[in-house]
Parts: sequence; C-alpha cells; structure tokens
Amino acid sequence: MGCGFCEAALSKTVGALVVDCVVKPVGRQLDYVRRFHDNVEKLREKKRELADARDRLLNKIEDAKNQLLLIENDVQNLQSRADKTLSDMGTLEEEIQLNKRCLNWSPNWSWRYQLSKKAMKKIQDISELLDKFGQLGPVGYPAPTAFPTIDFLCSKEFVFSQSSETAFYQIIEALKDENINMIGLWGMGGVGKTTLAREVGSQAQKLKLFDKVVIMTVSQKPNLERIQDQIAHYIGFDMKNEQGRRSEKELWLRLKNEPRILIILDDIWESINLKEKIGIPIGDDQKGCKVLLTTRRQQVCRAMDCQNVVQLDCLDDDEAWTLFEKKAGLDDFSDDSIKILANQIAKKCGGLPIAIVSLGSALKGKTHHEWQAAYRRLKDRRLTEIEDVNEENAYVCLEASFDYLKNMETKTCFLLCSLFLEDDEIYAENLVGYAWGLKLYKGMDSIKDVRSEVLASIETLKNSGLLLDCGERHVKMHDVVHQFALWIASSRKEVSFGTVETLPMDESFKHYKAISFETDQTDELPKGVGFPYLKLLLHGGNSFMETSSEFFEGMKALLVCALNHRLISLSTFQFHMNLQTLYLIDCQLFDISMLGKLKTLHILSLSRSHITELPTEAGDLENLRLLDLSYCYELQRITPNLIRRLSNLEELYLHGCSSLKWATENSTKRESYSSLSELNLLPKLVVISLDISSEHFPDGFVFRRLWSFDVCIGIKKDRRYQKRDLETCPISRSLRIDKFVDACKQLFEDVESLQLNNVEGHPNLIPSLDLGFRKLTSLDLRQCHSMQCLIDTSKQQVPITALSNLRKLSLSRMFHLEEMCNAPQPQGFLQKLEEVIVSDCGEMQVLFPIAELRSREQEGPSRHLSLQSVKIVEIDRCNNFKYIFPMSVASSLGQLHTLKIQSCSQLEDIIQDRQVAYKCLLQSLREVSLIDLPQLKKMNVNGLLLTQSSLQKLKVHNCPQLTHFNISTTIKELVFGKMINEQSSNLHSCKYEELEQDQASSQHHPLPICFPNLILIDILECKSLKSLFPITVAQGSSKKLNAPKLQTLKIESCFGMEEIIQDSTISFRCLRELQVTNCNKLKFLFPLCIANSLVKLQTLKIESCFGLEEIIQDSQASTISFQCLREVQVTECNKLKFLFPMCVANSLGQLQTLRIKGCFQLQEIIQGPEVLISMFQGLARLSKVKLIYLPQLKGKNINDIVLTSPSLHLLKVRDCPQLTPFIVPTNIQVFEGDESNVSKDEEKVISLPQFLSLERYELPDLVSFSPVGYHSVFPFLMALQVRGSPNITTRFSVDSEKSVHAKTQASQSVDEIIVEEAATAQETAWPIGSDIEREHDSDFSIED
Repeated sequence: MGCGFCEAALSKTVGALVVDCVVKPVGRQLDYVRRFHDNVEKLREKKRELADARDRLLNKIEDAKNQLLLIENDVQNLQSRADKTLSDMGTLEEEIQLNKRCLNWSPNWSWRYQLSKKAMKKIQDISELLDKFGQLGPVGYPAPTAFPTIDFLCSKEFVFSQSSETAFYQIIEALKDENINMIGLWGMGGVGKTTLAREVGSQAQKLKLFDKVVIMTVSQKPNLERIQDQIAHYIGFDMKNEQGRRSEKELWLRLKNEPRILIILDDIWESINLKEKIGIPIGDDQKGCKVLLTTRRQQVCRAMDCQNVVQLDCLDDDEAWTLFEKKAGLDDFSDDSIKILANQIAKKCGGLPIAIVSLGSALKGKTHHEWQAAYRRLKDRRLTEIEDVNEENAYVCLEASFDYLKNMETKTCFLLCSLFLEDDEIYAENLVGYAWGLKLYKGMDSIKDVRSEVLASIETLKNSGLLLDCGERHVKMHDVVHQFALWIASSRKEVSFGTVETLPMDESFKHYKAISFETDQTDELPKGVGFPYLKLLLHGGNSFMETSSEFFEGMKALLVCALNHRLISLSTFQFHMNLQTLYLIDCQLFDISMLGKLKTLHILSLSRSHITELPTEAGDLENLRLLDLSYCYELQRITPNLIRRLSNLEELYLHGCSSLKWATENSTKRESYSSLSELNLLPKLVVISLDISSEHFPDGFVFRRLWSFDVCIGIKKDRRYQKRDLETCPISRSLRIDKFVDACKQLFEDVESLQLNNVEGHPNLIPSLDLGFRKLTSLDLRQCHSMQCLIDTSKQQVPITALSNLRKLSLSRMFHLEEMCNAPQPQGFLQKLEEVIVSDCGEMQVLFPIAELRSREQEGPSRHLSLQSVKIVEIDRCNNFKYIFPMSVASSLGQLHTLKIQSCSQLEDIIQDRQVAYKCLLQSLREVSLIDLPQLKKMNVNGLLLTQSSLQKLKVHNCPQLTHFNISTTIKELVFGKMINEQSSNLHSCKYEELEQDQASSQHHPLPICFPNLILIDILECKSLKSLFPITVAQGSSKKLNAPKLQTLKIESCFGMEEIIQDSTISFRCLRELQVTNCNKLKFLFPLCIANSLVKLQTLKIESCFGLEEIIQDSQASTISFQCLREVQVTECNKLKFLFPMCVANSLGQLQTLRIKGCFQLQEIIQGPEVLISMFQGLARLSKVKLIYLPQLKGKNINDIVLTSPSLHLLKVRDCPQLTPFIVPTNIQVFEGDESNVSKDEEKVISLPQFLSLERYELPDLVSFSPVGYHSVFPFLMALQVRGSPNITTRFSVDSEKSVHAKTQASQSVDEIIVEEAATAQETAWPIGSDIEREHDSDFSIED
C-alpha cells in the first residue's frame, strides 16, 4: 500500500511539471524573471498608496466616532483587509531583501521567478482594495437609538429616592402594559423629572422593553420641526426630500413600522397634538410606539390623555442629606461641627434636588466660619444671598414656571402666599378675603364668584408645582419656592410685596404694597413712618401685644388688614376710609362699639377673639358681605334685629360659638337675644355655618334653602380643636343633627354630608326623610334605634338616583338595622361608594344586598349590585356576619385597597362562595387587617387576600382557623399576633401563579420564605416562637426567613423566644428600628456577626426583658459600628450589667437620646476601664439623658463621658445613689458676659444655654453639681428639680432675668454665707441641700 501511494504522488508531480513547463506560455514565465526589479518597485508604490488610503480611512473613522456615529460594517471589513495586506507585505519584503543579497553572488532564477510572481499577485490584490477605497461612501451612521446619550446623561448621577423609586417602577410597569401608550410624569421644577425620565429610557432598553429610545426637550416654545428632525435622525429617516420637507403623515407612517420604540418628550408646557403636529402614532391601534412626557403642569397630562399619570415628589430628609453630603464633599471624617450645620442647611433645601445640588456644591471645601455664615443667611434670608450659590441655577426653573402663568391674578395669589410664614399651611379662604379686599378679580360682584376664581388660581399653581396640596383646601409652599417667591415679590417693582425679618422697620419699606411681619415687642413697631402705598398688612405674634393706633396712621391706602393675637382698639381703623377686609383673629378687642364706623367693610372676621356680645352698632355695616364669628367661645349674645339689618350679607359663620344663645319661647325681654328667624330675612344670604344646642333651638323653625351650609344641632364638639377645625369651610353642605331633623327638611335635597344621631320615629332613611338624597356623598348614622333599613322600596317608588352619589357610609351602634335596602334596589344604588365603616350592628346578617337590581322605568335584563368604586371596608363587632361580600359583587371589587375586619365572631368567609375563581378580583388590594376572627377559614383568605401582588400591609391577630399562610412576596409590612404552633410552622411566601400550581397539586409543597420588599415585621404574643430568623417554634422544624430590606422589627410578649437571630448568613444592613418588649428568655439581642451589619440602626428600645444579659453576644470585636444610632431606651432589664461594649463607643456620634430605667444590675453605660477622648468628642449630638432607678450605676469616668456631652440640654437623674460625678465638663467655653466682678483665679463662670431641663432625684451621696469654684449659668432652663440630695454643696438660685445659677464652693462659715447672700441680692437663692422644684416663669418652691 505504501509503494502505491508513492507512485501516485510521483506521477502527479511529474504531470504538474509538464503542464507548468510545456503547456503554459513560456513567455509569461520569462516575464516574471525579466521584470523582477520592476515588479518589486511597483509593489512598494502600491504599498505606499494602500497605507495612505488606510490612514485616511482611520482618520474618517475617528471623526465619525467623535460625532457619536456607528461605523459601517463594510468600512470595518475594508480596514481589516487593509491592515492584513500591509502586514503580509512585511513578510514578502523580507524575502525579497534576502534574495537580493544572495543574487548578488549567485543568481537563483527559480527563486527570482517565484518572488516576482508573488509581487504581481500582491499588486493585483492591493489594486482591488484601492478600487474599493475609491468607491467607499460615508464611514459612519447615526445611532438608531438615544441609548448611548441616555447612559451618558444619567446613570452615574442618578440617585434613587423613595419618591423616584416609586415613580420609576410605576412608569416601568406602565411601559409593560400593552394597553398604555401615553405616560405623564409631572412635578415641580427642579425635582428631578428629566433625570428620572432619562434613567427610565436607559433601563427600559436594558430590560429589552424597546429596541429604540428617543429623548428630546420640548420647552416652553417648542420647535416642532426640530423635534421631528431629532426623531427622524434616530430612526434613520430623513425629513427632507426633493420637494423640500416631508409631511407629518410620512413620519407617522415611518414610525408605525417601528416594532418597539419609546419617545421621551421632556419639559412640555402646553398640550400638543402629537399625531397632527409632529407625526407620532399614539392611539391608532399602534402598540409599538409609546410616549413618556415630563411636565411641571398636571393639566398637561390630562389634556394629552395620558393613561397613566405619575407624580414625582421631593426627597425625604435622609435622602436629601445623602445627596447633600455627596455634593458638599462630606464624609465620616469631616468635622462634626460642620456636619451639624450642614444637616440644618440641608433641611432648609426642603428635599428639592436643584437647591441641594446648588447649595452643597457652593459650600464644598468651605471653612467652619463660612458654613456658619451660610447657615445664618439661609435661616434669616434667602438661598441666593449665600456666596458661590448661582442665583440662576437656584431659581431659573422656578422663575420660568412663574412667568409662564397666564394671568396676573394667579401670579398675585402666588405672591400673597409668600407673605405667610415658611412651612405654614395656607388656608384658601384667607386668600379669598385678601383677593376681595384688593379687588384682584375685576367684575366680580359676589364673594362666591371670587372664591371660585381664587380656587381656580390655586389649582393652576398646584398643577404647576408652585404650591403643594395639603388637603382640605389647604396649600403650602416648598421652602425653596417660598424663598423664590419672596425674591420675586421684593425684586420686581410692579409687585413690591415682602416680609419683614428684622425690626424695627425703616424708610426702605415705604414703597411696599404688601407687608407681613411678626413681633411680640411693642417698641419694635415703627412710629412716624408713612406707608403711602401699603394696601395689605399681615401682622401677628405668639403672645398678646398691644398695637397702637400710631402704627396705622401712615397707611391711608390700606385695603386689607389681618391681625393675629393682638390687643387692639377698633377705633384705630375709623379713619381708614377704604378698608375692605379686616381680620382680627384671636385678638383682645377694645371699643368694639366702634365697629359701626367701619362702613366700607365688606369682610369682617373676629374668629376666636374675646368678645361677649356683638353690639347693636355692628348693624350699621351696610356693605358687609361676610361676617365670621366662628369659635368666639365667650360670645353669648347678638342683640335682637342686628342680623336682619345686614341686608347685603352673603355669608355668616357662627360655628364653634358654644356659649351663644338664641331667642326661644322661654326667653325673656331682659335677656333679649337674636332670633334664628332673622336668618331667613336676609335676601342675599347663601352661606351659613351654625352650631346650636338643643335647648336653644326654637320649636317649629325651618331653614330656608341655601347654597352652602354647615349646621350642627344638639351635637357637642370637643373644644380640643386642631388648627384646621378653627377655620371656615364655605363650600360644605353639611348637616349634623341630634333629633331635630324636621328643622332641616328644606336642606335635605342639597345636603352632601349628613350625620344623624338618636333620630327616632323613622324606620328608614328613604322615603321617610327624603325621597332621594341625590347629592349626598357622606352618610353617618349613629344610634338611630328605630331605623331598620336605609331604603324601603316595598311601599313607595324610590327614584333611581337614591344614594347614587354616596361615597362614604358609616353605621355605628345601629342595633336594630337589618339591611341597607329591601329589594329591588334603585338602579344607581351605591355605584359610587368608596368607603364603608360599620360597627356594632348586631342585627345585620348581610352587609351588601344580594338581590338583583332592576330599573323601574325600563324593562330589560336584571343586573347585580356593583361595588366598582369601593376602596375601603372596615367592619367591627358585627357578630351576625358570616361573610362580607356576596358572590354577586365579587367581580366588581377591583378598586378595593383596604380591608379591615375585627371581632366578628361568626365570620367564616370574605366572599360568600369559596369555590369562586379569585384571580385578579382584588388586584388593587394593599392593606388587610384580620383581628379576633375565630371562625375565619384559611382557603378563602389565602386564595383571595394574601397572595395578591398588590398587597403591601398584612395584620393577622388571633385567627386560629388560619392554619396556613401563603403570603405575597410583594408584602411590605407584616404584623402577626397570637399565632399558634401550626400557624408559625406553615408560613410561606408565594406569588399568585405559584398558589394556583400549589392548589392544583394533590400534595402540599412548602415554599421558601422570602419577602424581598418587606420593611416591617411586628410580632405580638406568639408564645411558642423560639426564634424569628429562622422561624422556629417549640417542637417544630425551622424555616429560613429572609427579608433583605427590613427596616423595622418589633417583638412583644413572645415569652418563649430564646433568640431573635440564629441565622448568621443573613444581613440587616437596612434595619433602622428594633423594639423588643416582654421577651423574658432572651439573653442577648444580636450575635456578634449580625451586630457588624447594623450600620443603619437608628432606634433601639428594650423593655421588660428580665433575662437579657447583654445586647451584643460575646462582644470582643475590635470595632462594631452603630454610626446611625440616634435613640436608645432600656427599661427593666434586670440582668443587664452594661449597655454597650467598648468596641461600640467610638461609633455613637449620632446618639441624641439615652433613657435607662429600672435596670438594677446595670453598672456601666460603656463597658471598659479606660476613658476614650475620641468618644467624648464623638458624642456631639447627645441632647437628652434620663437615668432612673439604677442602684448599681457607678460614677466612674466612662459614665462621666455620657453625662458631660457638650450638646446635653435635658438631664434627669433619679434614684442612682452611686452616681456622684461632676456633670459639667470643664472644657466648656467660659461665659462671655460681664465678668468684671468674677475673679478668674477663684471662680469660673460656665454658660450652658443648651440645657432646657435638669432633674435629679434621690441621690443621697451626691456632693456637688460641678467642681469647687465653678459657677454654672443656665439662661434657658425650663425646669429644675432637685430632690433627696441632702449632702450637696451646690447652691441654686435664679436671677432677675430668670437665668438659673449653680455655684459649688468649699465649706463656708455662717458669716461668709451671709456676705455672699448680701452680694447676690439680685438673685433668689435657696438653702443648700433643700429640695427644689421650678418650672419656667414660676418661682422656686421648697418641697417638704
């Protein structure tokens, strides 16, 4: 076989040689040899051409990359071929050079032939490459998406906050929804909308939600062609053609071909028709194209039909501080004094990112003095007065929002808000009074119309992000917006509004049109200063101060005056002939009879002021439109016929006048009170609020119809009001009636909120009281014992609109109520109901009716009751309920988000039929509370409630039939109480789809217990629980529990718990609060490995853990960091000998509050023999210390460190007999006052302004408060109590300025003490060793 192979190879070789040498033309071979030198030289020339072409191409590629273009594939291939060819040329040239050296001595014709042939082949290849270079088009093309730009603009700078994280995930979920193609993101200027939108674009592409993401800025004056060009550029489409420019329809058609594209339109100010004006295919059954828009104005989202609208709020305090630290360059090693100032400055930014970035960057690297100066300026003035803060950066976005407001009326409303104090909640009704008095809205002839305009302006301001909604018609200004508004108001001459921060005022305020200020010092009010242009004055304080008439003499143009907490005579205003609005709130009034002189008044409010009678002269106010006497508690009488004389009165507020009496049949002429009948004689009266007791309500009186009313008859109110309760509410239509329902029958047709107490003789609400209550939105029935149902349709036809607008229903102690409605119900029954609260209705067996709805007017198929709007259901002590929702309403509960059920002893199910398919019925459910429900079954609860992906809060307490828990992995708060062994052992986390699989299986498979979003765990009275991490019960197996984001952990009365944490593999890096109470078997809280992860722990509270020996087990580590710990409370832990080990001491820099009580074996706060100077310096924030009933606590150096913190302002020590240190640190700065009479060698004066309270009880061995020769001064001490220290040598006294003094001196003779007391005659001193008790503004007392 081998020989055959050789023969075959030989024959092939010979054949090839014959062909090459004979068949091919001999001349061609000779040419290779003859032209060898020419071919080599030509090859070198071609190489140079190729190298030049390649270099030119590389330059073009670099330019394209610099323009963020992507390189064409054929260009990249051509470059690679050129590189390889030039590389091969190097090898060939080496062969040629070697051949030349050899040929000089002995030419080898065969070798020359081969090299010349290779050269010709390479020349041909290079020529082809050069041809391709000549045919090459553009080397780059634009990126098909904006993704690289988005990455460049965000990711590194983007900081997740709670608000931005919530908004981010809301937007991402909306982008995943096929039915949503338009999403709106709105928020105030500078809050971070653009940054968030870019991050959404970046992450959306990383998540492969879109192939292409385009982002562009729209701005106030949008250039639509530029927007079109940008979109077209990103999708490789040219808006220009031979005819000029392509139409919007052509772009629309091109975008419809994009399978998945996200278009982000940033900073939209007005609604834009995206299809007609730009060519974006929104709607049109186009699923591939989606739009995310950002705007400062909520109405833009509505006008552009955004299917999902997301609001972005400011940062919370912790998030703001983190960002501020980063921008200001602060870290753990920064000076504590600077960090304290920085923290206060960061709070002044109010969580607004643009202000945080501007201010933090400006203060980066500044000295302590510069930080102090910045804090003073920010506290007293405005952001832009701080050096290096760029005014444009700080305010430009807000100024754009302000200037964009359409009309001057809305701008003026905004500037009026700046006159209120920072952080004040501004009641809209105050703005109505100011607007009316300033005649802000021209052509408006009624207060009702002006109110409507003001509320519209407020909505515009809220939607523009310039005002924040506080609910109940209150708004407030963000701190930075408030500063900006003051800046605008004072810097623009056409406005000239301002607040006075430093008194007294001078001539510089003369040109102001509106001024606001507060003071409690009479001598600070300017006298002799004219304010010729002043139209509005707001003036108040914290204590009653007399305001003289001289102050008002130069205010001839005054239209609006609002005074708060002042002592003033009404004669002050008699010469102000133009005064339109006068608010005297909570004032002491003199010469009230002078009211009649103020004839130009249209609005008068004496709310909360101290008057006993409205005098007859008040009837002379013929132009008065609004009179507010609300909460004048001492007002007893309005003179007869006074009210009827106010013929132009439109609105009257008398609520909260608990002492006011009205004329009744029992009234005598001597008493002579005004009569309610006068109200019905006022032709223009449309608004009234009135509280009246049953005894003063006249028989037979009936209110006439009114536009708005708030009437309370016979229901006593609690006088402990919140601030908002003390304000008028002119748009309410509310009735609260005890028994006297007939007096209000004319108002039932318009009533919106109705509370009925103890109404008898009416078996139903409809038709007995009214046929429809068609406008009723809130119904509260209490103890109406004769009422059996709300609607009775058995005997009388009821309108289909009956209770159709009801949104809130509350039934309490309706002991005989059997049902809401006997069938058939009206067609619109409860269709808008949102909230249901029912308690103590023992006769009711069914909450919602089962019967079908039928239309009485129309024939047709019947339909069931729908609860499509219900959001909140709360049930308590209804013991006849066996289920909450009938099967017929189950499919309509999609909006239900809160379900709370308590103490319903017979309740078995949530929904009537357990076999129903529950999927997605409760997709909005967020909070579930199930308490004391002994019969509630597990299947219904697990399948229906606990596995909903929307569920965030779950509380289950004493529900023994719920033996298995399959809980949604999305849960955020988990509260369990009175769980038995079986319940603790059968806790599982799952998703809904996993539950279905589990239920389909014949055998139960345990699911892993992991709650990735859980932030709170609260365990109460789970007596069999031995450990929580992992979950371990007595005589049961362990189950690992993982909650990586846990922030709050509370454990109470778990008497069997031996360890909280056994699992050393889990981390608690997010834990902020730990509370442990009544867990007697616990010997420690944290194992050492876990303690090292508690870097964010802020609050630690331990109570009645009688077996606790140490907080950290075997704490021998070199360092454990509790760097965020702010509050520690330890009570009744009798085996605890020390609080913290020495390894924790240096990380307590944030500790502010320390309370220890009843720990009988506690000897040390910090364990260890030596004093750490660094720890002393690190307790810069410790401000409150209470040490009570600690008999073993020693007075040694380390405890001294706690007691001598320089920031301490409250110290309470009681029954700590062994604690006898000097508590005043000797390194505090010596008092800087007048020390001319103090000998520095003999006495050191120490000022302690931070101390507000000092209490020391039962310290019989205490010798002195401070070292001998020290004189401590407490200028702001609010409380001092010293008891049970008979051996103390420190003398306490109080001077004429109410400052408390403590002097410790060596033993003195009686004569020396007499001399000292004579020298301090200005002070009130008390005998050494006596018990002393003093409260602020009171004298000392000696206790027996």
